[in-house]
Amino acid sequence: MQGILRWADTIANLLAQVAAGLAVAMSGFVALSAIMRYLFGAPFSFTEELVGLLFTAMIFAGIPACTLRRSHISVTIIPDLLPKWAQRQLDRLAHAVILFFCIWFGKLTWDYMQLTISLNARSSGVQLILWPWTAALPLSCFMAGLAALIRIAIPYDLSKADAVHRGSQ
Repeated sequence: MQGILRWADTIANLLAQVAAGLAVAMSGFVALSAIMRYLFGAPFSFTEELVGLLFTAMIFAGIPACTLRRSHISVTIIPDLLPKWAQRQLDRLAHAVILFFCIWFGKLTWDYMQLTISLNARSSGVQLILWPWTAALPLSCFMAGLAALIRIAIPYDLSKADAVHRGSQ
């Protein structure tokens, strides 16, 4: 089981690095757009569309890592009052809900990606091809679903000192 966690954590690290790279690229294009607007009177025509696509890809690249590491926002008022065994079961239930959502949303995004491919869909302004960007959505759902499945099978040990910070701590 620890081998699975190490493998999954390696992939989560890779996806977090991809998300960070996308954030840097997005910031660079925003800065470039501002520089072009104030120095030359008009930004490049593609920057606003590209920044929107980069933002979407950044968010979806980060979701699997957050799911695996349980680093997403959570409200822990009730769970903090429960004994550790009940917290673990509630954590499993929460990850089962995430898994259900990933399957449902993943199916919808898969269909959306298929549609963008079949229509050869492009962005409205500068005609950027959309299927590579829409492919990030079902891929993210698949990876986040796997992360949720791993966390159902291998729950966090909430008694360890390196456990995720809880709201009452």
